[in-house]
Amino acid sequence: MSDYDIELIKDIFARLFVLAIHQKTNLSAFTHMFERSKFVRKIEIGTYDVYFNKSIVDIFNEITGISIDEDTSYGIYNDAYWSGFSYYNLFLKTHKSFSYLFLKLPLNKMLDIYSIFHEMDTSSLVKYFFEIANKKTILRLLCEEKNISISKLSNQVEISANTLAKYNASDDALYNGSFMNIMKLVKYFDVPPSLFEKELIYFIL
Repeated sequence: MSDYDIELIKDIFARLFVLAIHQKTNLSAFTHMFERSKFVRKIEIGTYDVYFNKSIVDIFNEITGISIDEDTSYGIYNDAYWSGFSYYNLFLKTHKSFSYLFLKLPLNKMLDIYSIFHEMDTSSLVKYFFEIANKKTILRLLCEEKNISISKLSNQVEISANTLAKYNASDDALYNGSFMNIMKLVKYFDVPPSLFEKELIYFIL
């Protein structure tokens, strides 16, 4: 893709966040649907095709199941727009899935830091993101969201507590986990498999 096309995709991406806020969509529910959408999957595997010629209203309706008739995002560059734009920039800089980005830096927190980072260089946000991303592992965050201990999780997914403890202590250990174990975690936590990829292998610019 050309730089111009990338900027168009970024704009569409960011405006979807504006629409979500305008529709008073639950932020957690929105990112849950968003990270599983055809729209995001195409971006993650680098397939930029005629799909992106669809109207923003149609893409939003498809992602959320909410039927809206009017694009109220046009010309708005607020905290919601900045959040969407920033997630896309983090994706380009980190080569991580959007499910990873939303897990490590949830949308409500991204909106909160708008006043701090929106006038800074992108690199400042990237640095901040890595600082918070390294504080808690993927599995720890997933367990906290589901309010489940490692021992109880072990019983639920039939993975040894010792193995889960290793995953809980290090994202690298999780990335190197067996395919079977990863699929068990994907199913249990209802997350995209891409969350457990160290780097998106199909990432294309």
